Amino acid sequence: MLGKKVGIDLGTSTVRLVVKGEGVIAGEPTVVALGAGAEWSSAMGVAALEAVAAAPEQRLYRPLLGGSIVDPVAARTLINHIVTRAVGRQRIFKPDVVVAVMASLAGDQRRALLEAAILAGARTAYLLDAPFAAAMGCGMQLHGSNGHLVIDIGAGKTDLAVLALEGIIAGRSLSGHGGQRLHACIEEHIKSAHGIDAAASEIEEVIASLLRVGPHEERQLAITGRGEGGERTVTVTSTEFLPCVDAHVRPIAAALDEVIAETPEALHDDIREEGIVLCGGGARLEGLDRALEASSGIDVRVDGEPLLCAVRGTGYALDNFDVLKRNFMYIR
Repeated sequence: MLGKKVGIDLGTSTVRLVVKGEGVIAGEPTVVALGAGAEWSSAMGVAALEAVAAAPEQRLYRPLLGGSIVDPVAARTLINHIVTRAVGRQRIFKPDVVVAVMASLAGDQRRALLEAAILAGARTAYLLDAPFAAAMGCGMQLHGSNGHLVIDIGAGKTDLAVLALEGIIAGRSLSGHGGQRLHACIEEHIKSAHGIDAAASEIEEVIASLLRVGPHEERQLAITGRGEGGERTVTVTSTEFLPCVDAHVRPIAAALDEVIAETPEALHDDIREEGIVLCGGGARLEGLDRALEASSGIDVRVDGEPLLCAVRGTGYALDNFDVLKRNFMYIR
């Protein structure tokens, strides 16, 4: 087969791309820009952000919210840009494309993504549920009868799944529950408690440097934002964000309990022996693994490269089209 093989992790805030033989070649914000005259610009990701900053008449669109498609036109445009990025505009041989999506994505939205990939020039397009992709990207062997449990925490959703025999045995999708909701909670607290509007980079620093799940020695961090009278610097503590952390962790722990309860007893020993794997950007929240371990009674580990699990999984799937054809939607 002479056409390229392209894997796409279509995240709410970031889209990642892998091309077989070339590795992961792109990680871009999940945005596109609309130019003057209602013509979709050729800009996506960072280029779209720069285009809007340079030309106020252009508008920025985010195709996904909470893991679901909220702007079908923008989503089609994004897929077209991604495929073009991967294989170029001159396509003698059409590529095969695999897209990782939220497990609970509605059927009509799945069909729209498949059609978008075909319109973008794909020879064959497949959809792969994100927890399945993440599990393969973590190195789990899913073709056997052993059970595996993966939690994929993204910006706009959280997927939990028990997998065996090339399929999902039990699972939960928490649409809208992910890093963006935690980010919004922190932003709102800083504004109400300290009277400043903190930039996104400041909030990300709070999450990375200050937040911790579970008991810990209080930490402090100085952040800067705009308030009455101009720019101000305030000191925030890890303790004041505990309600945000609790609101973030509790639904995940509850969903994990439900998934384990629905899992056949025959797979419980497999999961206890292998443990639970955390993937996605949300897996990096300090102490989350230990908190879920304490609530479930099962060892939990964070993958060494949690941000790349799903996109790596699409790459592995590109070498196993038979599995995709048996278990997931595709169009050619």
